[in-house]
Amino acid sequence: MSDQRPSDPQFDDVPWADPAIRTNYEAALGRLILAHNDVDLHLTRLIEECLKQLDNPKHLKKLATGSFIERWDNVRMLRAIRPEMTLLLGVDFKELHELNELRNIVAHGHFEQNPFQGDYELITRKQRHNDFSVTRLNTITARLTAQAEALKVSIWLNDLDDLDEAP
Repeated sequence: MSDQRPSDPQFDDVPWADPAIRTNYEAALGRLILAHNDVDLHLTRLIEECLKQLDNPKHLKKLATGSFIERWDNVRMLRAIRPEMTLLLGVDFKELHELNELRNIVAHGHFEQNPFQGDYELITRKQRHNDFSVTRLNTITARLTAQAEALKVSIWLNDLDDLDEAP
């Protein structure tokens, strides 16, 4: 990242924010987005596994498509109509919804940094957020990672159950 300080000597004594502030934020944001993508992929795989248990009805294939929140809602619907599906027992709907909301703020928010003091905020269409520190992004990433692992385990355990039932 280039140093954005003016090359004019009159600015030599002006305190500038450490460029590492933005660089560290970018890295934390990247980790968060990758963790969300992992959850996103495994939410789709979870739906596909549920559809396999229902003998892959063609008219329900669309449940595995659409936005994250549409697929999240589809999993909720599957859970409501088929509560006995063990695949769906470990899904934390409230946590997934909240994490998706947080991801949307940081993924779509504009990072606006004060070049002198280093403080920053995220600007979205609806509001300004000054509470997304690198530490908070890392905490959200850890929560996303935990949800991705829970989804993976559900799918893997279902695969093992399928092997146990094979002739």
